Amino acid sequence: MNSNEAYQKHYVAVIGGSVAGSEAASMLAENGFRVVVFDMNRLPYGKIEDGLPNWHINLRNRQIQEIDKKLNHPNIRFVPLTKVGETINFSELVNDWGFSAVIMANGAWKDRHLPIANIDKFLDKELIYQNAFINWFNHKHEKNYKGKKYTIRSKNLVIGGGLSSIDVVKAIMIELVKNKLKQQNIDVDIFALEKYGIPKILAQYNLNFDDLNIDKVKLVYRRTARDMPLKSPKDGSLKSIEAAKTVSEKILTRYVEKFLFDFIPLSVPVNFTEKEGKLTGVIFQKVTLENGKIKPIEDAFFEIETEMLVSSIGSVPEKIEGLPYQYTSLKMRDDADYHVFGYDNVFAIGNAITGKGNIIESKKHGKQMTEVIIDKHLTDDAFEKWLIAYNTQLKNDVHQQIEGIIREISASEIQPEAIIKGILDKTDAIHTKIGYSTYIDWVTENIPVRLEEILKK
Repeated sequence: MNSNEAYQKHYVAVIGGSVAGSEAASMLAENGFRVVVFDMNRLPYGKIEDGLPNWHINLRNRQIQEIDKKLNHPNIRFVPLTKVGETINFSELVNDWGFSAVIMANGAWKDRHLPIANIDKFLDKELIYQNAFINWFNHKHEKNYKGKKYTIRSKNLVIGGGLSSIDVVKAIMIELVKNKLKQQNIDVDIFALEKYGIPKILAQYNLNFDDLNIDKVKLVYRRTARDMPLKSPKDGSLKSIEAAKTVSEKILTRYVEKFLFDFIPLSVPVNFTEKEGKLTGVIFQKVTLENGKIKPIEDAFFEIETEMLVSSIGSVPEKIEGLPYQYTSLKMRDDADYHVFGYDNVFAIGNAITGKGNIIESKKHGKQMTEVIIDKHLTDDAFEKWLIAYNTQLKNDVHQQIEGIIREISASEIQPEAIIKGILDKTDAIHTKIGYSTYIDWVTENIPVRLEEILKK
């Protein structure tokens, strides 16, 4: 029996179908393994679909095409709408299904909790977390959208730092300006506002920002503009770190000029105000930085009134019962960077290991990503170059991890035909329940209508 024939006797489960998961599944499939990819969503695209603001049209489409190409493989079974830990018990998947290996590539979808006592009493009312907000922003135009629904208020506050937080601020400012212009019978879409910026669009109609009577969104960050992770240093030298900080400060300044929001640094949220059960403001404490550490300033408190608060302080993997964790990330074996502690056949790749879910802020294993983010121009192309380079590094990391995993699987016992039939029967049952036929048919039927397509009509 050659190696390819032997590999076909192994079925491997991959949890999560986006960049890391599709890369792992493709590599396994190309090596002859049979793979089941479980994904909690209808589509496998992860934050490319639901976390990347929808003005990144070309980038999104290219990433989706690449994932489709990898998952549409005869050795891969895609099983959507199946959340491990809920739809399927994790221990059952590992112990009863009979997979030779289970690979966690489920990313990081859980928002970090905003550290203000009792703040979640306002959840999905005046308080919104970033992942839910961007998901709504990307899909609210769809007729059959069934997710959470929000209304942009007059006074808006965002807590966080980094490009993802800026994306939230941009989305709110763009919506506010678009709606105000519509009241004046001026129809401008989000794509034009994002591309050209608010001042240039207003100038086309002989308007200035004050004419719109809009309260600027306030972005509050616990550190300074120089500390925002907008540009990675080329190396660990002091010179490189300082140069990256200078670039980050310039990037933020250009964003403020282009989208007209207020940036408030060196402030941490400590409390809130409310009236008649509604959040009315957030109380902050001013801080200083001493040797890079945040130090609160005694009695230096101030309040920002708000009608909508978006927490954008990062994402972490959602914990699954049966898996070991160390703080927010999976606990790994000391002798391998992909082997989950306590299991012989459970592995993890991508954000499941790092515990970081923000597309921009996550750092991959091995070589740190230092490609250009947005050095000179706030253009879609510059961001695309960064994310493509970022995903390329992620794929390289996954390749190294999967090579090691393949060696371990190859040494394990070949699965009996009865076990393989059981896996096929169980996945067939899920497919029948949800009406799944083939991968291409499924994604074609379930891909949402795009806002840019609606605007063309």
